[in-house]
Amino acid sequence: MGVYRVLKAELERELSRLAGLPEIKGPQVAALLEKLKENRFHLVILGAFKRGKSTLINALLGEAVLPTAVVPLTSVVTILGYGEKLDIQVHFQNGQLQKITQPELVEYITEKGNPRNRKGVREVEIAYPSEYLQDGVRIIDTPGVGSVYSHNTEVAYNYLPQVDAAVFVVTVDPPLSAAEQEFLQDIREYVHKLFFVLNKIDYVDAAERQEALDFTAEVLKGNLAAQQVMIFPLSAKLALEGKANGGSESLQASLLPEFEEHLRGFLFREKGRVLLISCINGALKALMDSTLALQVERQAAAIPLKELEEKIARFDQELSSLEKEREMSLLLLEGRIKGVLAELQSDLDTFKRETGARLRREVEAEFHRKSRQALDLRVEMEKYLFAALRDVFTAWRRQEIERLTALLADTHREFAGRINAILERLTRLTAQIFDFSLRGFAAEEALTEKSRFWFKFKEEPVGLEILQTTITSLLPRALTKGLLLKKLLENVAELVDKHCGRLRYDFHQRLQEMARDFRQTWLAKIDDTTQSIRQALERARTQKQTGDRQASRRAGEVEQSLAEILQAERNLLALKERGEASLP
Repeated sequence: MGVYRVLKAELERELSRLAGLPEIKGPQVAALLEKLKENRFHLVILGAFKRGKSTLINALLGEAVLPTAVVPLTSVVTILGYGEKLDIQVHFQNGQLQKITQPELVEYITEKGNPRNRKGVREVEIAYPSEYLQDGVRIIDTPGVGSVYSHNTEVAYNYLPQVDAAVFVVTVDPPLSAAEQEFLQDIREYVHKLFFVLNKIDYVDAAERQEALDFTAEVLKGNLAAQQVMIFPLSAKLALEGKANGGSESLQASLLPEFEEHLRGFLFREKGRVLLISCINGALKALMDSTLALQVERQAAAIPLKELEEKIARFDQELSSLEKEREMSLLLLEGRIKGVLAELQSDLDTFKRETGARLRREVEAEFHRKSRQALDLRVEMEKYLFAALRDVFTAWRRQEIERLTALLADTHREFAGRINAILERLTRLTAQIFDFSLRGFAAEEALTEKSRFWFKFKEEPVGLEILQTTITSLLPRALTKGLLLKKLLENVAELVDKHCGRLRYDFHQRLQEMARDFRQTWLAKIDDTTQSIRQALERARTQKQTGDRQASRRAGEVEQSLAEILQAERNLLALKERGEASLP
């Protein structure tokens, strides 16, 4: 940890100095500096319903901070960060904030106290004095996937974009479920470091434990396409008892210390390297951009005014050609988005047709079953219909997001590649026109992570709450059973169509937002580079018109700035080399 802190302190000083240089893009470097200082790192606890995720977190903390239960527990995300004392804050979806006590937690983060998150909790933040939570680490407890509550699975998927590392919890009994394996397939794309814990080993004897380990390892290797998978067997229950009561025997029997040693090693070493290298690469990119403008100004100032005007005219001509390529890229993006919208419409049409027919059959079957025992058949059927609609639309929506995400990722990759190519040609043409060497220009990588699209689609509800209001009291009370069934079946098609319309509107809006984001993000990169070159050329032209003495002074300033930037680049590269060599 000492090496990381030394490197981090040196990088902070280097970034602070760079942010003060007028030639450097201050906001870009300042943002890197803030990221480094905050040192935020999300360690997310993932897994299925009733695998003991909350108990494991309590065992790591050494105290029963989070409630545990034999029923589905977490209905919202709970974030634990460092604090000198226990402090709990509930963040609501309407922006309000409320402090609560530890015993009150059950009223906000459990299905019993807050069924289906009716209280509108966005997340709960807990400050706690634990060594695991120092240096920016935040442990996040997520709802279990695969429980009877589909919205819990949805919340767990929502949090994937914010995962830096994850602990995936399974148990000796029962083995990995289909829902867990599906979830595992999904999280591979988000998690750079994944730990596996086989919990509840105290439930079985040694032979059964080994059998569970071998079986789980084979399943995980198949899902991860890996040769080897490290799994930590432990008992979170025994570990918590041992830490809370000072029982060293229980703690040792839990096997938690072995996992803790491995986890600490990662948190104190590998996470630091990832953060440092990321910030260094960002700073090097900012230096490269700034060097380009200074090199243009230096070369432009060294040639006669007439020759400079000719080169500026040539630059403008080349820029006009690149502008046409930019417009073609925008047309390509527009066409691709229209194609995605067409795919969405086709999928919705198929879904609406198949779902309407299936729900009618299921509603009729449930009606006949309930008609023999329900006290209020109308109310019971309305509840059943809403639950069925909720489940089928939630599941389909998640599948459709997966499909659209892949299409969008390809679109973004292609569009970003075209913009990057334009940026590279612009930079190389500039170096050619003004006759200077361009050292290793590298276009910025396209941000094609699935998480960007997933998060944007997932951040708001899909309108099922509104739909429930529509269903409530849908049917008149004074209906015979025959008329009641007829009315129910008629309303199935209407409700499916209505909610498909809501989904269509929701997806259309978000796809258009993404298209705007693509355009703004990538076109801004071209505009920024073009503007910096034009400003450099204008400074050189102005200096030539103001006299030799002032031009000479400016030339000296440019040389000094270039020397400072090149020295900063050498410092950053040396820090990067030290970080890669000394941190695993």
